[in-house]
Amino acid sequence: LPILGVIACVGIFILDALLPLGIADGMLYVALVLLGLMAQNRKLIIIAFVLGSVLNLLGYFLSPPGGDLTHVVANRVLAFLTICLTTILCLLKNKADEKLQTAREFLETRVADRTAKLQEVNQRLNNEADSAQLVKVIAMASNEARAIDDTLYFCIERVCKFAGWPLGHLYVATDDPALGLIPTEIWHVGDPGKFDVFQKITGDTPMEMGIGLPGRVLASGKPEWIIDVTKDPNFPRANLAENIGVKAGFAFPILIGQEVVGVMEFYSSKAAEPDKEILAIMGQ
Repeated sequence: LPILGVIACVGIFILDALLPLGIADGMLYVALVLLGLMAQNRKLIIIAFVLGSVLNLLGYFLSPPGGDLTHVVANRVLAFLTICLTTILCLLKNKADEKLQTAREFLETRVADRTAKLQEVNQRLNNEADSAQLVKVIAMASNEARAIDDTLYFCIERVCKFAGWPLGHLYVATDDPALGLIPTEIWHVGDPGKFDVFQKITGDTPMEMGIGLPGRVLASGKPEWIIDVTKDPNFPRANLAENIGVKAGFAFPILIGQEVVGVMEFYSSKAAEPDKEILAIMGQ
């Protein structure tokens, strides 16, 4: 539009300079203001007004003689007034358009915020429903007459599915609390073969109280979380191989009264910040 405005400006001025004064061609400078309105730019509208007014005045001096002087002056004055009125109307419309755009953007932002909040609430409700379902099915499985290993495997599998983590394992407490925890063969592996090294290391690694992720849970009796086990100084299994294949981990106790009789641990292949919702659910 600016280039089109320059071309229009030059063309109208040349036409104005070639036509006799008796012709009301100064009205054509209104087109410059309208081009500024089309560009939706207040500065261009004002520039077009100033430029059109100046060229309208120059046209009076540069155009060939013709017509009655009174009509010539009247034409130029009317052209100037028309340019002024058009400029005012264009500025008002531009201001109204800006307010309308601002209102539209505000409404779009409000709608986007409201939609995001509704999605967040809906997601929270879905998570709460999934959480309640997880607790329910685990409680039901725990009360069914089935082998204890099957029940524990079922619980680990469901927690892995709920958290979206690929690896779950069970440590059980020894009769002597001083001996800590010993690993079991109860695993859930969502990606077979990927965690073979870590599984082998775990199978050979009992845990003393307070040592490693399961040892911490044994000591505290509460769920624990590690953002990245490879960077945690209290995760000895990470030092037994160059790449153990796991990063984030969380674990929670199996309790009989206040006594920890086992620890379920879960791992992801990526580092992750603590999930308060998961930890709260695991506390149940």
